[in-house]
Amino acid sequence: MVFCPNCGAENADSAKFCKQCGYALGANRPIKDNYVNTGIDPSTRVNDNSNVGSNNSNSKSDNKNLIIICLTIVICALLIAGAMVMFSNNNANDDSDALSDSASLNSGSVDNASDVEASTQESHPTIQSGSFSTGSSASDKTHCTIYVGSEHAGEKVKISVLYSYNGNALNKGNVVPKTVSSDGYVKVASASALDYYPDDAYITLYDNDGNVLDTKEIYLNTNSGKQTF
Repeated sequence: MVFCPNCGAENADSAKFCKQCGYALGANRPIKDNYVNTGIDPSTRVNDNSNVGSNNSNSKSDNKNLIIICLTIVICALLIAGAMVMFSNNNANDDSDALSDSASLNSGSVDNASDVEASTQESHPTIQSGSFSTGSSASDKTHCTIYVGSEHAGEKVKISVLYSYNGNALNKGNVVPKTVSSDGYVKVASASALDYYPDDAYITLYDNDGNVLDTKEIYLNTNSGKQTF
């Protein structure tokens, strides 16, 4: 190729005149001279190609570095996210364990409270069973025996038994102090003979201070003998 020294247009090697400006071109002029005349050095063109290759290499290197940086950022983000998930799970497990321990403590407190309440309820005598005995005639006294538990042997209590017949009271139901026997029984007889065999007896058990511990109503057969409940 030949470059016009006048306008710099590119022409064929065999061209005698510039196709752009008509300037006479030397047919035997060396290509190098043409480059010199136009201010273009073929060696520069070669160097320019080298620079292009170098630029491409630098561009590829930059791309690789960018990819490595991106991958590094992604890996770090994944590691941080995983650590946060593990930390959150550990906190959740700790909270669950704390709640479980608290529930166990509360359950233990409730159980202890129930035990204390049950122990308190069982700490005083109650009417568990007993019997009534009447004589061969209504003019005999009526005897009442109640069982309150052998664990209360020797304790001081008070007892009242109100007898009635057909809805009418047969006695005053006086409160009588008693001591629980060694086998856990309390026995009391009516203060006087009754006019009729009673068909109902209402028992009230007190502690030694007069506080009501237990009550029980017993329906009786209107005849002589022993009746249990």
